[in-house]
Amino acid sequence: MVDGDDMNKEVKKQLILSFVLLALLMTTLFFWYPNFVFHTYVETLDYQYCLSGTNDELAIDGYEIYQDGKTQGYGHARMISLKPDFFQKGDDITLTLVLSDDVQLAQSMTVENDHDVIIMQEQKTDQILQEDDIQKAQLQVEIVRDQKEIYSQSITMKNQDMLTYTGANKDYSLTNVYVTSSWLKTGIFSSKNEDIAKEYPYMIVDYLYLKDQDGSEDINDYERFVYMNGKTEDFLTNQMKNIGYYDGEESLLDMNLCCVITLMKEENDTNPYTFILPLNPVQKGE
Repeated sequence: MVDGDDMNKEVKKQLILSFVLLALLMTTLFFWYPNFVFHTYVETLDYQYCLSGTNDELAIDGYEIYQDGKTQGYGHARMISLKPDFFQKGDDITLTLVLSDDVQLAQSMTVENDHDVIIMQEQKTDQILQEDDIQKAQLQVEIVRDQKEIYSQSITMKNQDMLTYTGANKDYSLTNVYVTSSWLKTGIFSSKNEDIAKEYPYMIVDYLYLKDQDGSEDINDYERFVYMNGKTEDFLTNQMKNIGYYDGEESLLDMNLCCVITLMKEENDTNPYTFILPLNPVQKGE
């Protein structure tokens, strides 16, 4: 039989243990609070899609629909005419991506020169877009010349297969490089060296694909198709972005991709620090 003193001691032990465990739990939550909030209360809706479409007159590639944090955007595509002199200087073009009766994303532009390639501007939107809507996307193209509508057609837009690529060594990394068969969106550069922007204020980033696959691979076998040059601080804060297009018969998804990083102490540094980051697709679940 347990007497009163022994029972009181046992109760005190249990209470002390409970307070210790509670203190450990509260301490853990305090230090991990940002991570706790992110995973528990904040619904992340980041997405990246790339659409393409074609008809007898036009080919559109790299039409983006994305959300990055609080920013939603669309457009930023390349439009190529398949007939000579299709676009003329002064043409007013209106492009409307129709996802549903309620979601229609429009943008307008004026052709500056007689040419056959037009790069659409990127536009911002407050719309939260759904994948089901994107599967039914139509791009309405209207062209006005000399105040007369000369063209109005709707082009079916298909969501392209996309992979996310990354590259890293022990000190530097590139993440969130988006790649389709014919399109690449540059990624986010980061470094473990907190003083890199002071040591190397300028940098160049080249994205390349392997053009000669003869078994004896070296850097001369690669073709550059995206070039970026700017301040290191702008790369670190993700202000340097670009798009690359590949017009060959193969798919970028089947090719070796890499990125050449050049760090410079001054803009015309004759002895920069250069290294290569091979790019590899991130598998699901990683």
